[in-house]
Amino acid sequence: MSTQPQTEQAVSAQVFVENLGVGWNLGNTLDPVDCTWLTDDMEYETAWGNPKTTKELIHYIKSEGFTTIRIPVTWKNHVDAAPAYTIHKQWLDRVQQVVDWCREEELYVILNIHHESSWLTNASKDYEQTMAQYRAIWTQLAARFQDYDEHLIFESMNEIGFDDLGDAKGCELQNRINAEFTELIRTSGGKNADRYLLLAGYWTDIDKTCEGTVLPEDDRVILSVHYYSPATFAIADRSSSWGYQETWGTDADFAYLDGQMRKLKEHFTDKGTPVIIGEFAATHTDKDAESVVRYTAAVMEYALRYRFCPIWWDNGQEIDRTALNYRLNGIQEAIHEVMNKYRR
Repeated sequence: MSTQPQTEQAVSAQVFVENLGVGWNLGNTLDPVDCTWLTDDMEYETAWGNPKTTKELIHYIKSEGFTTIRIPVTWKNHVDAAPAYTIHKQWLDRVQQVVDWCREEELYVILNIHHESSWLTNASKDYEQTMAQYRAIWTQLAARFQDYDEHLIFESMNEIGFDDLGDAKGCELQNRINAEFTELIRTSGGKNADRYLLLAGYWTDIDKTCEGTVLPEDDRVILSVHYYSPATFAIADRSSSWGYQETWGTDADFAYLDGQMRKLKEHFTDKGTPVIIGEFAATHTDKDAESVVRYTAAVMEYALRYRFCPIWWDNGQEIDRTALNYRLNGIQEAIHEVMNKYRR
């Protein structure tokens, strides 16, 4: 667990996270991976079925009351070979363009490395070779965005674990990478010395993270976890071999949600480390629509109640990015009700 003291700076970090409000993920857009059928890596943005991101979409997200946008980006298909691992200029320019559109709307922005497990998990076997690529990518990103103010947050990784090591040793390795990431950004120049950094918990799983994640001693680091619980409801469909739950909303469902959020508070927030729920959602496939609405609003509300920032995962099924409206009846109203209740 985190051991950060409740310093004045840590309290300020908590206020910073509360100011992030409610966020939205630009999912399945700049993060597609290994699309071998494409002839141009600039086609990746639409490879998983979403249209190209527009200024109008970003404006719509802001108008809907979201104050933070998380931009998942996969870099592995857009870098040259070792040892330089140079990010392709057109791709980096496009990412920066989307970041700039968010900033024009006065949104907070989280920029990460997303579907990188195919190479990043090799750190358990060859740390230095793997970290050479990791350092190269983050060194370039830190340089490109060094003059951006605190409204831009860097996130160390996404849903990474090292199952070959077991949870305890795997978590130790991730702690080491998070610490190196923090040091790299802090010494990279410009405004990076004071930038808020989002550090992924182990597998971004609440239970595993509370058991072994230790963040570096730094007053501007924030913990990232995801919430897709129970998986039998949030992400399963009727064909899932590991179970399926069509509805959500019993007293037991709410009690479990509250218990998980309280666990994060006790292990991290109470000890000086703020928390962001970097992803949460329930797929609509074979689900009771009212339950999906209820689940989405509940996770959002409980996160805000415990002073976390919830960031809704949208792979394109939540908001129609061309028509600029919500796809599921009732969810817009439920989200607005929660936002208005906790608006700062």
